[in-house]
Amino acid sequence: MATRAEWAERVERWERSGLSAHKFARREGYKPKQLYWWRWKLRAEGSSQPSPPSSTEGPRFLPVHVVADASAVATEPIEIALPNGRVVRVRPGFDPATLERVLVLAAEETPC
Repeated sequence: MATRAEWAERVERWERSGLSAHKFARREGYKPKQLYWWRWKLRAEGSSQPSPPSSTEGPRFLPVHVVADASAVATEPIEIALPNGRVVRVRPGFDPATLERVLVLAAEETPC
């Protein structure tokens, strides 16, 4: 049986996914009405977010491998939107190591 914290994390992932409750629940293996009920319950308690991660836990990124493609030369910058609302614009010819450092810094939450 899932805990309150697990359901808070599930509801947060559902809301970020942009999927309907039906599609998200089917993909995750539970019922849509469970999502709706937990969202209602968590909001009624005043928190739809799971407890913040510990300060020792770093940002979570999926691995990305940059592959040079000689057939397609990018002329426009790409934008990377982070969950905290920050946007990183990357111009063609960027240094992957520098981009990695910038993303780690940009993903950090600003202190209140």
